[in-house]
Amino acid sequence: MKINGVNLPKSSFLSVEKDLEIIVKHLCKNERLKRLLYYTTKDAIDKPDLNDEQMIQLFNKNIKLIPKLYVDGSVLNYLIINFDNFTQSGNPEFRDNIVEFDIICHFDQWHLKDYQLRPYRIAAEIDSMIDKTHLTGIGKLEFLGANQIILTDEYAGLCLMYQAVHGEEDKKFMPNPNDEERFIEDFKKRTEE
Repeated sequence: MKINGVNLPKSSFLSVEKDLEIIVKHLCKNERLKRLLYYTTKDAIDKPDLNDEQMIQLFNKNIKLIPKLYVDGSVLNYLIINFDNFTQSGNPEFRDNIVEFDIICHFDQWHLKDYQLRPYRIAAEIDSMIDKTHLTGIGKLEFLGANQIILTDEYAGLCLMYQAVHGEEDKKFMPNPNDEERFIEDFKKRTEE
């Protein structure tokens, strides 16, 4: 793809930011998911929807885009979104990858009402939104599986995994339009060296 006569690099890593944006928009629409992550009581699903201030707290503390977990004494429920296992696709210029959702809950908060377990209920909410969702790739996210995660004697949960397939379509909106001018300048400098 060329912008202003400059060939942009072909890399599926450029699609991560767009994929994250799409995923976060889906998460923001699901009130049940937000309540399950934010509230720590057994009746979390029955609690009121989050207000703007609580939403900001949710994305600063509970939902992580960087795979680092800060356990600060306040026992929270966490969702970490990872892009992992990049592999060459059928087209050697692009890479497919796995999108992982790590759901981490304190053991004291696993139980909800009526035999429901919080990590599995959170997984159900994510799976119902994400499976078969179209991101920036050419295909839809395909559910690969889920594994139990045991971090410590206090925290455990599930890792949901989805296959993302990439291709030329990934480049349609790359780079981020907000950074396009700077990106082109930086890329020109790099190719001239």
